[in-house]
Amino acid sequence: YKRQIGHHINTHIQKLFRMTQTQDNLMQRPTKGRQLGSLGYECITTVALTFTIGFITTAILGGTNLTLLRFVVMAAILLGVSAYYILCWTISGQSLAQKSWGLKLSNEAGATITAATASKRVILSIAFNLTLIGPALLLVAKDNQLPQDKILGTLIAADNKKRKEAL
Repeated sequence: YKRQIGHHINTHIQKLFRMTQTQDNLMQRPTKGRQLGSLGYECITTVALTFTIGFITTAILGGTNLTLLRFVVMAAILLGVSAYYILCWTISGQSLAQKSWGLKLSNEAGATITAATASKRVILSIAFNLTLIGPALLLVAKDNQLPQDKILGTLIAADNKKRKEAL
């Protein structure tokens, strides 16, 4: 029994300290600058989505009760922005910002994540990134991974596929 526990702990320790790479060596650990640049771009994308969804919802509902309008607009923004990230992460593993910065989200096996994992990542991203805890912890992280990815067992990797094809 002690041997099984020791092996289990050793396996988790090895996972924490290993390099982020897939079998085809095209995915590597991203730099902190790339991660932070992508987070900044994600903020711009999220603000643009927020304004667009808010404008469309307000235009549709028009002169309804102001309290009801606020609630519906906030719910539409939350659902719309969440749907954007969930779809991006489950279909291609990349949001617009991640694609621009050459980053890709995957599970530990290198496959795209499930909708349930993407939903959890959205919730954790809101909690960590709006409070700036996520970017702060990224600055001190040795593996250059955000806290939501460490919690969920997902990985952000530098996607050097295009770069290798060009060489």
